[in-house]
Amino acid sequence: MGCLVNLIKIFLGLIMIAIMIIVGYKLIFDPYRPESPNSSWSHRPVAEQTYSNPERREPKTQEENYDFRTNVPVQVGENHDYIMENTIQKGYVVMELTPALERGLVYVIKVFKSQFGEDFAPTIISAHDSFDRHDKWSHHKTGRAVDISLVDLPYYKRRRVVKILQGTLPKEYKVEWESQGTVNEHLHFQSRH
Repeated sequence: MGCLVNLIKIFLGLIMIAIMIIVGYKLIFDPYRPESPNSSWSHRPVAEQTYSNPERREPKTQEENYDFRTNVPVQVGENHDYIMENTIQKGYVVMELTPALERGLVYVIKVFKSQFGEDFAPTIISAHDSFDRHDKWSHHKTGRAVDISLVDLPYYKRRRVVKILQGTLPKEYKVEWESQGTVNEHLHFQSRH
């Protein structure tokens, strides 16, 4: 009888090890990426994200790229791809941004590159995340704001970037140089719409 109990314990232990290996593999090789429609962590099927009519496989139009059920923008298009390829995002940053903010952010990135060189990639330290650090009405909570780190950049170039952006961006965007002189110094960029 004792031998049978030990065999059952060994069998259950092997099942537990297999489950841990599968879960560990998913966490390491398929982490949650909101920008990836093929991620197994996604909360909607791929067909629903990509097509306006999955049965007929009609691609979504620009106006449909916002999921009103979850109040989160669906990440597709050239602007989003450009942003992801030309910026560095801190590990906790969620890049779920509105199309209007993405259009403006492409311009902001190009201004940074004009001042720091084509190889420069601005570091985004906050986007549609950090709900505990932002107030109730923050544009970060709706994907309409990003914070770009200015730490360790030459002062005169930081100032020039801010002045260029404040002087050239349309009225629908707002730029603020926040936390100057601290380790949290950043450029706050938001869309008013």
